Amino acid sequence: MTLTARIRFSLAALALAAGYFYLLIYVIGWMSAHHWPSWWFDVFPSRHVGAVMWLFTLHTGAVLLAALPIGIAAVIIARQNAVLLALIAASLSTVAAMAPSLAPTIWPIIWSSHPVFFITDQIKLVVAAPFIAWVLRAASSNHRFGRSRVGAAPVSHGADR
Repeated sequence: MTLTARIRFSLAALALAAGYFYLLIYVIGWMSAHHWPSWWFDVFPSRHVGAVMWLFTLHTGAVLLAALPIGIAAVIIARQNAVLLALIAASLSTVAAMAPSLAPTIWPIIWSSHPVFFITDQIKLVVAAPFIAWVLRAASSNHRFGRSRVGAAPVSHGADR
């Protein structure tokens, strides 16, 4: 990669990280305001399990919704390095979102209550955008020449068509 390409890649990663950060704040807040359906607690053995599963489902849906435009933008901006670009952007925004919770007054509260939720949230935040970029790259490359890659002969890119 040339120097100008690296600079453009870095600027794109910073812009996508900022976009992902603000999308996460907005979409997680919007999804958190949704009330569970009337049948939800009947599915689970206890109200506690139902409430935790509702929070987990809302958070996962919100993270995937926020990661979708970032994954699409990463594929458009850097086709060959889309997963890397999305991973860098997701990592930067996750660090920015997580940094305030590392304060000495907040961290003991997180660690003593539900550290598993905190850790899985961070993993979801980092993995969602690169996963969507990977899926989009894999799906679009499969249909580039109008046929599946499985069992197909290699396609020439030269002038012998």
